[in-house]
Amino acid sequence: MQGNADRIMAKERITILDKTFELTIPEAQIQEAVRNVAERIRQDYEDKNPVFVVVLNGAFVFAADLFRMMQFPYTMAFTKLTSYQGVSSTGKIIEQLAVSEDITGRHVVIVEDIVETGYSMEFLKERLMEKHPASIEICAFSYKPDKVKVPGLEVKYVGMTLPEAFIVGYGLDYNQHGRQMRDIFSLIHNS
Repeated sequence: MQGNADRIMAKERITILDKTFELTIPEAQIQEAVRNVAERIRQDYEDKNPVFVVVLNGAFVFAADLFRMMQFPYTMAFTKLTSYQGVSSTGKIIEQLAVSEDITGRHVVIVEDIVETGYSMEFLKERLMEKHPASIEICAFSYKPDKVKVPGLEVKYVGMTLPEAFIVGYGLDYNQHGRQMRDIFSLIHNS
């Protein structure tokens, strides 16, 4: 079984459901980006015992790698937001799981898989501000600055700035498939 998984991860192209994707970012490059983000966060927060709010489902892979690289005190909380259907955002954000952790007076870092329009991050920041944290910053593995529609949205910690394409792998999915891929793949438009 492991042999099949290795062959899948080494492919240049994969098919998920009805779409074909091509290799864009290999695992080694992803892990280097995560190390860089972890180091920047460590420099800013190692003496502040922050709360990391992980946005499920997509950010769980990034968060797991990130947290293993940070050797200082912190706590975690989880939230779940949805806004995607297929390969595009519906524009409507639904909070399926609210943050239950007490973040009053705490430094909060939102951990997200990808920031595109920025609407989910704007929504979440507004919800978290109601709980009176000391500060809130956004950490995203991937960022598409050309697609952001929320004026003034700042993503302080970014693993990678990505091209326009729809991507899967490393926690990112297409209709709940493809999250397990260690590499990142981009949609081939003629698929």
